[in-house]
Amino acid sequence: MNAFERLLFKNSVSLSRYMSLCLYKKKHGFYQKNRIGKHFVTSPEISQLFGECISIFFMMLTKQFKIKNICEFGPGNGTLTKDLIFTLSKFIDYKLFFNLYEKSEYLKRIQSKNLIKLHSEKTSINFLEKLKLNREPYFFICNEFFDALPINQYEKINNSWFEKKIILENKLKIFNEKTEFDLPLDAKNGDILEISPLTNLYLKKIFKHIKNFGGGILIFDYGPFKKKKISTLQAIYKSKKCGVLEFPFKSDITYHVDFHEIKELSSQFNLFCYGPITQKEFLFFYGINERVLNLSLKIKSKTKINAIESQFERLTCPNGMGNLIKCLFISKNEFYSDVLKKNA
Repeated sequence: MNAFERLLFKNSVSLSRYMSLCLYKKKHGFYQKNRIGKHFVTSPEISQLFGECISIFFMMLTKQFKIKNICEFGPGNGTLTKDLIFTLSKFIDYKLFFNLYEKSEYLKRIQSKNLIKLHSEKTSINFLEKLKLNREPYFFICNEFFDALPINQYEKINNSWFEKKIILENKLKIFNEKTEFDLPLDAKNGDILEISPLTNLYLKKIFKHIKNFGGGILIFDYGPFKKKKISTLQAIYKSKKCGVLEFPFKSDITYHVDFHEIKELSSQFNLFCYGPITQKEFLFFYGINERVLNLSLKIKSKTKINAIESQFERLTCPNGMGNLIKCLFISKNEFYSDVLKKNA
């Protein structure tokens, strides 16, 4: 850390404040100076197959109710939106409005560069400074968005709750500070709760919009079907796991999303909830197998075929993204799908 960065931790800070500074601080934060793919890779960066499958899902959705607004949260390099535009423009016969909500100024510039040429009579691209939405149905997409929002951790020790905080002494260290925060009474000693205030704020705003105006939200993120009461915080530096405090401002920090909590919150808005299911199940149901087979028959280059098969394997591998990433869909109206079972 440089002198300025060390000054930020002169006094103790909450874990959420630490994550916020390390990931989003202007000019210093990880996402303010790193493009997606440099230290870690997301599904859209692996292959356009991911975006094509989501396009098929969207087209099935629009058979039941017309949606012209698509809004992606944390669009990274803009790759998923680009793939959606390429695919949907071939099949949707009305104008679509693509909205990108991004907090990183650095990534906004990359998105603009990658997408600005795709404006057309059938495609409008908008970069949202604030989350101001039209009073219309939206199809929201959050791919690996919530897992990088700042969290606080609370641990139950000797029947009392302590918050994990961070302080800089000779080096950064975590310590426990007793808290009177209102937490579950049925937790056991040793249980760790991870709470993201920002996640709740975003979801409440999205769910309120869906309840009032229709549409839905499709979420892909890391996490088990049922989250355990343990620390799931992890950091990635140059594509390898490292300690959360080891490379501040230089590493990506994430945690496992609590899908059960998201479902519980959606029920407060009387919305229909489908899933979670694995990313592999979603992609298989929405045609990735057929698409790979079709491409393999058309392409003559063995090298290109091997590349496509490798991409397919990375997206669907049971020991990797295929099972680690879960998918959840929440909507105002009932959605008929054999794979996304309601309240599974």
